[in-house]
Amino acid sequence: MPRPHTFRMPRPHVFRMPRPHTFRPPLSRPTGRPGRVRPLFGALCLALLPVVAGLGAQGAPSAFAADGGPAGSAATVTGSGDFAGLKVTVSQTRNLVGQVVRVSWTGGAPTVSDTAYAANYLQIMQCWGDATSGPTADQCQFGGSSALGAGAGNQAAGAYTNSRQLNYGSTLKDSENQPLPPATPSGISYAPFRTATGDPVSPGNWNEYYDVNSTNEVPYARTSARGTGEVYFEAQTAVEAPGLDCGSAVQDAQGPVRGRGCWLVVVPRGTAEVDGTAYTAQSGGQLQSSPLSPANWKHRLVVPLGFEPIGNHCPIGAEERGTIGSEMAAEAVTRWQPALCQTGDKAIYGFAQVPDETARVKLLSGSPGLVFLGRPATPAAADAAGGRKPVYAPVSLSGITIGFFIESQAGFRAPDEVKARNGTRLGTLRLTPRLVAKLLTESYRDGNSRFAESTARNPENLGRDPEFIRHNPEYAGLDFGGRLGDALVPQPLADTTRQLWEWVAQDPAAREFLRGVPDTAGEHGDPSYAGTAVNPHYKDLALPVDSFPKSDPYCQPFDDRPSFPLCIQDKHPYATDMHAAARAASRGDSLARTSWDATATPPAYKKDPPQPAGVRAVLAVTDTATADRYGLVRAELRNAAGRFVAPDQAGLTAGASARKPGPDGTTTPDPAATDPAAYPLTVLTYAATVPADLSTTEGRDYGALLAYAAGPGQTPGVSAGSLPNGYAPLPEALRAQTASAARTVAADAGRKPAENGSASGGSTGTGGTATAGGSAGTATGSGGGTGAGPASGTGGASAGQAAVPGGGAAGGGGSTTPAPPTPGAAAAGGVAGGPAAEAAGATPRWVVGAIRYVLLACLVVGALAAFAGPLLPRYLPRLLAMRGGPSSPRPDEGR
Repeated sequence: MPRPHTFRMPRPHVFRMPRPHTFRPPLSRPTGRPGRVRPLFGALCLALLPVVAGLGAQGAPSAFAADGGPAGSAATVTGSGDFAGLKVTVSQTRNLVGQVVRVSWTGGAPTVSDTAYAANYLQIMQCWGDATSGPTADQCQFGGSSALGAGAGNQAAGAYTNSRQLNYGSTLKDSENQPLPPATPSGISYAPFRTATGDPVSPGNWNEYYDVNSTNEVPYARTSARGTGEVYFEAQTAVEAPGLDCGSAVQDAQGPVRGRGCWLVVVPRGTAEVDGTAYTAQSGGQLQSSPLSPANWKHRLVVPLGFEPIGNHCPIGAEERGTIGSEMAAEAVTRWQPALCQTGDKAIYGFAQVPDETARVKLLSGSPGLVFLGRPATPAAADAAGGRKPVYAPVSLSGITIGFFIESQAGFRAPDEVKARNGTRLGTLRLTPRLVAKLLTESYRDGNSRFAESTARNPENLGRDPEFIRHNPEYAGLDFGGRLGDALVPQPLADTTRQLWEWVAQDPAAREFLRGVPDTAGEHGDPSYAGTAVNPHYKDLALPVDSFPKSDPYCQPFDDRPSFPLCIQDKHPYATDMHAAARAASRGDSLARTSWDATATPPAYKKDPPQPAGVRAVLAVTDTATADRYGLVRAELRNAAGRFVAPDQAGLTAGASARKPGPDGTTTPDPAATDPAAYPLTVLTYAATVPADLSTTEGRDYGALLAYAAGPGQTPGVSAGSLPNGYAPLPEALRAQTASAARTVAADAGRKPAENGSASGGSTGTGGTATAGGSAGTATGSGGGTGAGPASGTGGASAGQAAVPGGGAAGGGGSTTPAPPTPGAAAAGGVAGGPAAEAAGATPRWVVGAIRYVLLACLVVGALAAFAGPLLPRYLPRLLAMRGGPSSPRPDEGR
């Protein structure tokens, strides 16, 4: 049997995507340019004005072609010999990062026994190997789960089936008759593990490169009675599995940097042992041998895996622009980075994840860079910071979700048809605000402690709550043991946490529950049900809050260790962030620390291993993109209209439409919105900066980032530069708002408020409001002259376009038509329609600026044209370059 295990805990996983690969696409530029300067300035004006007018009509085309890369790259392999009918499909095999992929199969023999793994199952692992034929057994990460014992819990399996051990006593010999590796002093022979980097590894089932808490192996994958099955497999990079080194940067001769490839290996197990005898002849009537034994290994199916390169592969010496902010933007920004820093001016954009409030403080600090946040700074905070006006641009549309990984687990008295589903993954979960309130307030006994008096009369978990079963009848008859009593929650303060509590607080039943009113038997039709009452430590919780409190102080005492009670945050700890929560849930890891280690110095509770295959049940509060990355199913939540809605593209898009107008062109969540199609926890993430606090080059670079985010960054895909799954592409009106903000940031960078329109003579109007239905808006601009620029908007299908800065934008995709200008409108700086109007087809701001400078030049220089004509070709381009600011042609544009 395996030697006693004392493993080194893996380093805590902190969400660190490869060092930000960043981008700087070129600014969108007009296709036409002013003609060459004529000797007579009047001819110059006549030549320039039609060109500028033409530019105003056609707008500035995008500098990018939308290319989201491969959409799936699924691969199917077929078995041979006794497994010739087996077909295994891997859902994605290229452009992988640390993520989960779906492995499904058909044509397998049904697994023997619904409560154990006796025979007919698959064993799945990840391996490295540079040979085109695939890896060898010593290149595979497998055996870590043997620390649990063979088939931990009620998932019994043969003694060595989840190990690297190759000798099984005198009665079971491998028919391949290959020499066994040298035995350890205890006489056990293990299949050796070789790392991709050639570092020495001691023999055994686990080592410093992987153990039970870090391995991604699937020791047992069940085949259903129909011959089908599926598992969700975590493809690990060199960050998560250093011994495999997958995704490490490889530089081919005169080729691009690529990620080191790896392999997914499936070893099918039938009914025969390595010596050809039937499994029924073995101990316990089960297969006993390791998949790494030669007689088993020869049946392997291999699938190559292509990974994105890890690390910073942006041009050396490029200028770096920092960005910080909300985790809601992290998946999108880190997916955009690797491809986009190769374009345009090749600037590098770093990203650091920080709480929203930190991002707001940074925004008004005087050196804003670019921040990502869910809610804007308050007008009072902006005033206190000197009145410098932030610009907000929507960049991603996603949602908060309760992601889950739950496998069907029949109770003792469940009918046979329910037991037949044991170990299969459940695909639906419906939650009301009150059910979520129960999960987040330690009100279930398994979300607290079964010994705590505060919840002693409540159900053990969701599966025992009649309210939950009423909305989820497919869970009737299931028994989750001590699981499903709570959800993994992130520790940092966040706007998204506040939004979740706002949704809970708007629901009358949830508010009643938090006031201390228990469920009623009449509601559930179960006279024996005494009702679930809120944990008294949460009664009258003042909502909303931007954290997930863990308020129950209960600690379970032990007579043999009186100085070391087991407290709530040992049993139900925080996750470091939503990424960590989602990854843990996908691994069946509750993050609990309840394993007492008296040999440690000092003695302490150590982290529990993940839940065994077939009996996993974990919930996590996370975001939709990260849930998708780690293969979690996303719960349907009940909105204020009484409908359960999933956070899919339709639900998120409708949720964006249901948001309320906010300050500075933003929108805010409306938990009471009654659109039945709207997902109630939709999140719109904004990029924000203060142009007046940026240098000209910073403005150009951040404007370029926003231009990309509004363009090809909204194309869904899995390759670098695309929009990750789990986000919904921004509606056209929101993309237009972002494109307009990109031009504003580039044009106004470094200009004082008096220059950019927030005081006088500016080019940004205020006062416009547009609604989701496309109602008319009015924009006004004030400046050094008189007059205003009203605009009306018509049409509109997309939502979220309320209170657009500069006004005049239709709520959706409709056009915005400037009204006839009043006297002095051009000189006053009040631009009809504002940013959204530009994007919808009205004259862009840079064009208006160009007209202003052309007219000024005509007035000043026109009187001198007759005398200075021969000198103008030499000096006028310099004058226009100085006065035109960011609208002037750059030196690399050509003539």
